[in-house]
Amino acid sequence: MHGSIRNELENLLEGRANASEVKQHLQACGACAAEVDAMRDQVHLFRSLRAGEEMEPSGGFYARVLQRIEERAKDSIWAVFVYSPYGKRLAFASLSLAVLLCSYVVAEEKLDGHLTAESAVRQVHYDVPVEGDQAQQRDAVLQNFAVHK
Repeated sequence: MHGSIRNELENLLEGRANASEVKQHLQACGACAAEVDAMRDQVHLFRSLRAGEEMEPSGGFYARVLQRIEERAKDSIWAVFVYSPYGKRLAFASLSLAVLLCSYVVAEEKLDGHLTAESAVRQVHYDVPVEGDQAQQRDAVLQNFAVHK
């Protein structure tokens, strides 16, 4: 497409273009005229699909969609847990047990002092230097093992 048409393309498709120069070029150039005609056809198709014109689905469309959803849901292994009362009870009991066990672990750790800042400060240990005769070295190594739990 030539530059004179390209610059006026939007105005031409909306019917606001300077008619004299553009029409002369379109009459003289068959390639530009064919391309502009194809673009006009596309504009016409897009205008026919405007959002203001709502289309209703055929009768029974929503019923068919719900039926297919229910059919596929029954095939799933998770349907046992979602749709049956037994599955819901089992899921609730499992969740309750998990919460109970987590709260027990947290409570026990607090009682032992493992979750407090003071325990972190207390657990800083320094290694006993290993020196002296063999009995002293053995005692120092055992102390270091005992400290590092």
